[in-house]
Amino acid sequence: MVNAIGSVRTSSQVIVNPTLGYKLDPGEPGIPSGAPASQSVLRVMSQEFANYIDFKKQAAAQGGVIISGGIYLDMQKRGSFLAAVAGKTKVLIYIPGSKDGQGREAGPTDDANKLEQPDQMKQGEISRKIDELYRKLQMTQDPVEREKLQQQILLLTMAMNALMFGMKMPEFLIGMLLNTTV
Repeated sequence: MVNAIGSVRTSSQVIVNPTLGYKLDPGEPGIPSGAPASQSVLRVMSQEFANYIDFKKQAAAQGGVIISGGIYLDMQKRGSFLAAVAGKTKVLIYIPGSKDGQGREAGPTDDANKLEQPDQMKQGEISRKIDELYRKLQMTQDPVEREKLQQQILLLTMAMNALMFGMKMPEFLIGMLLNTTV
């Protein structure tokens, strides 16, 4: 009996397990080895997790923290298996005293203002997110979605008030609030 490479015949079913080839992005560290479809999720997740750890090290070296991010897999059926055919790692890094969104340096002259500047940047980002949620709230008619948006607006408003009254909130908490909103 002749079987196709990578396939096994079991009592009237054929299980096909093709080998998938991968390539890395230019400049990305790692070994671009292939993997059978049955092991593709493990192969791609390990590469993307290594990328996440590298981003975390880069952030720590610059005095920053990762405030949100994730690993995303592109899953497709290959042979008899649902396989990971590609992966992507995204992170948002907060570095105190780095450039703001307009590309200007965010460093004032005296020490008191240096401490307040990152909070003002956070307030601006939270304010923009609240405005965006209000626009979505005006456009949606679904009562469940409206309730969800109102809760998110309330959470972000509380974070904004805490920053305005000088409460020190950890960066990852603000990042989680901004990341969990729709």
